[in-house]
Amino acid sequence: MSIRSFIALELNDEVRAKLADLLTALRQKNAVVKWVEPENLHLTLKFLGEVPEGQIAKVKTALQWVAQSLAAFEFRVKGTGGFPDLRRPRVLWVGVDAIPPLMQLQGLVETAMEQLGFAPEGRAYHPHITIGRVKAPTNINKVAAVMNQHKDTVFGTVSATHLTLFRSDLSREGPNYTPLVQLPFGQK
Repeated sequence: MSIRSFIALELNDEVRAKLADLLTALRQKNAVVKWVEPENLHLTLKFLGEVPEGQIAKVKTALQWVAQSLAAFEFRVKGTGGFPDLRRPRVLWVGVDAIPPLMQLQGLVETAMEQLGFAPEGRAYHPHITIGRVKAPTNINKVAAVMNQHKDTVFGTVSATHLTLFRSDLSREGPNYTPLVQLPFGQK
């Protein structure tokens, strides 16, 4: 038995509400996009994929060490964009400032998971909150216009006090994310 999992930072209600407003405006453009539900919005640090149930305890232990070795910090949620770009996006996102504590955290998570046998990410970490996945180019120019209006918008600041290991259960309605463990940052 395996558990589909990822490691992330959770968002606060204020930022989540502002992103929900953005999602409402974007949904009105009738684009063929699988939008992320506001309650599922998060900042992914590492996607693990299918993890054998027996290995979850090792993942938790490694993450506990990572969390204890860092102090809590704040990160700003700002701007919008798309991968690879907004002309032909596959993924739509809201940006997160790549501040040193966040980049250090992600690097430690990556290293700790690599030591447990998880493949390292093939590209540089670009902190972002995924808000939608483009399924077809229909009306994507209207979505891009809204995204461009928010390219410099500050959606708020999040106080990162803990790291969360999530379980992701896929269903027809979309994914359900359940926190398996929340690990508080140390008091450095």
